[in-house]
Amino acid sequence: MTTHYDVVINGAGIPGMALALLLTRESRQNKPRILLLDRHPLITSNTVHESPQSVDDFDLRVFALTEASRSLLEAAGAWPVEITDRIYPYEQMHVWDAGGSGKIHFDAADLGVASLGYIVEGRVLQDWLVRQALQDSCIETSAGDEIADFECQAKGLQITLRSGAMLDTQLLVGADGANSRVRQLSGIDTVGWSYQQQAVVAAVETENDHQHTAWQRFLPEGPLAFLPMQKPWSSIVWSVSEPRADYLCDLNEDEFLRLLAEDFQHRLGAIKAVGQRAKFPLRMSHAQSYIAPRVALVADAAHTVHPLAGQGLNLGLQDVSALAEQLQLAWFNGRSIGSRRVLRAYERARKGDNWLMQSSFGGLKRLFSNEQGLLTQLRNTGLNVIDRVPVVKNAFVRKAMGL
Repeated sequence: MTTHYDVVINGAGIPGMALALLLTRESRQNKPRILLLDRHPLITSNTVHESPQSVDDFDLRVFALTEASRSLLEAAGAWPVEITDRIYPYEQMHVWDAGGSGKIHFDAADLGVASLGYIVEGRVLQDWLVRQALQDSCIETSAGDEIADFECQAKGLQITLRSGAMLDTQLLVGADGANSRVRQLSGIDTVGWSYQQQAVVAAVETENDHQHTAWQRFLPEGPLAFLPMQKPWSSIVWSVSEPRADYLCDLNEDEFLRLLAEDFQHRLGAIKAVGQRAKFPLRMSHAQSYIAPRVALVADAAHTVHPLAGQGLNLGLQDVSALAEQLQLAWFNGRSIGSRRVLRAYERARKGDNWLMQSSFGGLKRLFSNEQGLLTQLRNTGLNVIDRVPVVKNAFVRKAMGL
């Protein structure tokens, strides 16, 4: 027996669930029937509704969401409005170069907005999305199974699961991460490279108030970011070489805190405590195509970026927004949502912009990792000049915020 769905989304992470909710909330015609497919069960936890009491109560995965991402999640009914004490708006951002005097400062007040963005723990956002998806009668979920294969047919796509179950759908969306099964089965290649770095992440307690400010220092190995959470805690993302990441994760706590404070120039005083530490590899990848017959890729399945600007999830949610817009237009105009015309419109809307952002982040990473004297002088001068030209600086930050 074959079960029919309008859209099958492989991957029930944040982008996949956001897409499912956005399609059911904003569809103007009959509500679509959507399947969220994932190898892991969708789990909710009441602990994310509790205020953190120590450095160990925070999730290691933390996202810096833009205003555009907040608006999209709000439209999908997926902004965690009832967990406001686990959402941390930041009002300013300080960036400075370890190789000289270059620095730049962004302030929400200069743009006439309340905040530059929001720091949100991954499990808080995931929990809220799961709760909304489980309450939506148009969304079905399937856990513990995965796609074995699929075949494009005249009027749809037939999917075979590992369990032997058969599905057919008008569109299959790969929202299944950097090692996307959907991308692999579609025969879509990627281009990319490893940065030969790992990001060390942890929650820390600082001596001084973080001032609702995101802080980032560019070091020769890579950037070190402090992202403000509930006072007196921050989340760090410390990009270092692979050997040093191993060293930092194995180091005793006192020595780790000392090295961290030194690299951060004691900007927030002493680092008093650190929670669990983890590391993950940094690489750039970009799918050569975002689409195949009746298939579309979004978020990390289509592209990954260096975390120095904190834009990974934001770019993925922009993919979700663009794909949802094209699908809704197709439904409204009576076109097949899996047609090449519809999917090409999505790809054109996102592929070039994502490639530009990836190239920009990669260029910044190489620029700030280069200790050659002339380049160091030029980048420091550039930072200081931009900081003193409000029109240019504010245009830059508005673009980054999705405004």
